[in-house]
Amino acid sequence: MIKRLSALGARRLNMGLCLVLAIFILSSLALLPRIRAERASRTAGILLDFRDVASLASSSGRGAEEAWQEFDEAGASGLMVSELTGEQLSLGVLPVYYGPSSGLPSEAAKALGAPPSAPALFFPKSFPAGREALPFLTARFPGLKTAPVAGGIAISLPASLEELLFTGILPDMEGLLLAEEYQIPVFYRVAPGRMGDASAAVSALEGLLAEYQSVRVIAPSGETALGFPDLRPLADAVRKAGRSVAAVEFSRQLGAVQLNWQAYPSLLPLHSVTHEELLSRNISRPALYERLLRAVKERSVRLLVFRPTAMEYGADPYGVFLSEVRALAAGMAAHGITPSWPAPYEPWRTGVVGAAALALAFVHSALRYLQRLFLPRGTQEGDIHPITGGSVLVIGAAAVVLALAVRFFPFAARVTGALAAVFVVVEASCLALDGWRKPWAGLVGSFLFAVAGGLAIAAYFSDPVYMLRLRAFSGVKATLFLPPVLVLLADLRRREHPESLGEIFRRPPLWGELFLIGALLVGAGLVLFRSDNVQFVPAFEVKMREFLERVLVARPRNKEIFLGYPALLLWYYVRKADMWPRYREALRLAAVLGFSSAVNSFCHFHTPLFFILFRQFNGLWTGVLIGMAAIIFLRFVFLPLWERYGRMMTE
Repeated sequence: MIKRLSALGARRLNMGLCLVLAIFILSSLALLPRIRAERASRTAGILLDFRDVASLASSSGRGAEEAWQEFDEAGASGLMVSELTGEQLSLGVLPVYYGPSSGLPSEAAKALGAPPSAPALFFPKSFPAGREALPFLTARFPGLKTAPVAGGIAISLPASLEELLFTGILPDMEGLLLAEEYQIPVFYRVAPGRMGDASAAVSALEGLLAEYQSVRVIAPSGETALGFPDLRPLADAVRKAGRSVAAVEFSRQLGAVQLNWQAYPSLLPLHSVTHEELLSRNISRPALYERLLRAVKERSVRLLVFRPTAMEYGADPYGVFLSEVRALAAGMAAHGITPSWPAPYEPWRTGVVGAAALALAFVHSALRYLQRLFLPRGTQEGDIHPITGGSVLVIGAAAVVLALAVRFFPFAARVTGALAAVFVVVEASCLALDGWRKPWAGLVGSFLFAVAGGLAIAAYFSDPVYMLRLRAFSGVKATLFLPPVLVLLADLRRREHPESLGEIFRRPPLWGELFLIGALLVGAGLVLFRSDNVQFVPAFEVKMREFLERVLVARPRNKEIFLGYPALLLWYYVRKADMWPRYREALRLAAVLGFSSAVNSFCHFHTPLFFILFRQFNGLWTGVLIGMAAIIFLRFVFLPLWERYGRMMTE
């Protein structure tokens, strides 16, 4: 005889468990390519701006070569080298002259014969990279004039000083030559171009990539990517040269998304914090360290641009930054991430197996909700009809049809994914809430179902297109809003709440209910607004998150440990005591938000899968501990006060 388990609300649990087991198996098979790729990609490179290295080396009396060797030993993986604009050259970034031709030596100005206001370069003989820069300049500026003179080489550019102020002129040759000599991997920043200048700029880049094999990855700089709106020539040049494009996180650059699509799959996610951001947001060094470490361990970022402080100055800035690089590399290694140059993902597809896992999770969850909503309950309160062999055949047939639609129709995949996330949350919540007679069984059973459903969603969407965030999953917001509404409708229909919706509207409202409804609406609005809006997170919460990350490694989400699981345990307590029948629905809806957060974690496909599972486990046990503390507070502090002062609020 099969023993009944109230958490799943059926007498023939073998059928329901078989369906959940099938979801686990299908999901695991579809997720194998992602697991292999994540295991093979436990590397991330620390990039240093060559200009920062040169400046720190000069301040400490070292050469750039000696400084790089020390940074390399500390854990740095490569250099960031930029194409310099007219503004940067005029500030003396390179030991060359850049400005109007009237400022050239008289012999050079006479040899060029250019107008006095024309932009000109002068490479002195002491500048060793002058000859190496000429091929790039010739391709970049067709029609330029050169004039060898006794002191070096004078060059007149066919443009105006205004046009070249914020557009690219030539690479930081000192950085490129250093990288080529010591075989240092380079992240090259392509500067913006002039109007109608894209073809010449791409041609110059092609020559640069052919000449300097140390350049491994590129990305445009500036507010607009070079060549926008047609990024195909730039992407073709990078792809033909066998290089990669850096997909810069949180970039608002026009054309960045198009370039990433054109370069796929040769993409490496990159995180960078500029000097301007460090200053404007007053980012401390410990906060920067945590931010960079979080990027590689939680979001699978493969390249980090690490800059020295822009605010704190000590007696030995070189030594301080060297120790910071060493600490960052050690922190990455402590989380199993090797500080070395990464390689892009090799593309794969989850195929029909992933589609079957997703379809089965959706069909099973949706039909169980419809069963709760429209069919009468079983012999005990909260029961629903069991899953029979015939039900399994219906669910299986519907899942097969839907899996084929998901596999071959992208729109069907997007809609099914979003709805699957919603109904998985609803079913996990109902399993937990209906398991109040045996709380631990209800808690564990619902947690395992949420994990199984989350894995099913990840099973189909775990391909590099989603993992690299070229496409966004469309169900994240829906899982925060729709599940509480669906659970509330089911509760009113099944009289889990003592009154139906019509009965509530036909009687005068109570002050306690109005206050509770207002609090719920404010809380729901805050949750939706805060979703993905990290800039609105208060400082105390940031510090709390950083503390939890240091202690737990995989920090659980706040909606799970401080809202969802504690509310679920409180629901168990008040339901067993049959307390507050008109108001305990708030605890049920709060518990739903916790499961929404849990399932949403699996929808962040850029996060390593084992990190997500670790985070879910941490969320469960920490949330249970906080929930138990909340029950103690309720029993020994709040209830005595309620008995004395609270009843007047509901009268």
